[in-house]
Amino acid sequence: MEREGTLVLKMMTATLDELIVIQQQLIRYAERKQTVLIEHKVDELTELVKEETRLIRRLGQLEDERERLVIEVLEEHPGLSFSQFTEQLSDETAKQALQEQLTTLKQLLMELQAKNRQNEKLVQDSVDFIAGMIGHITTPVKQPYNYQPQSSTKNTQSTNRGFFDTKA
Repeated sequence: MEREGTLVLKMMTATLDELIVIQQQLIRYAERKQTVLIEHKVDELTELVKEETRLIRRLGQLEDERERLVIEVLEEHPGLSFSQFTEQLSDETAKQALQEQLTTLKQLLMELQAKNRQNEKLVQDSVDFIAGMIGHITTPVKQPYNYQPQSSTKNTQSTNRGFFDTKA
């Protein structure tokens, strides 16, 4: 049974290593996305999102595997949480490695969340800018675009048109 626990622990370590690598890749993608958003490179953004989606799918698979392994460990050690299990490990090297991996994953997750919040703000600023420009362009104009004699009555049709509604 101890040998089976060691195998599960090795599988857990390998899974956590792969989760760390994917989180690091997602952070690099988030950084690239920030640059692409600032430079308004829509085609590059589309490609980044495709690659990011592929990584997120793999991340989901690894997370499922990690959950399965945790459940397996907890079934072998009923009454313990995973943290308690790692604390009671007799192999100090494995214990320290596992704790370092978990700490690294937490830090990477926090960093990725911060970068995603920054990117979300950039996207929202772009959307607000575009909405403002559309509103500015389509809002009725108070002043006609052509000269009119002062004595003539104002043409109400021309004063209620937006920029794109005027006649050529």
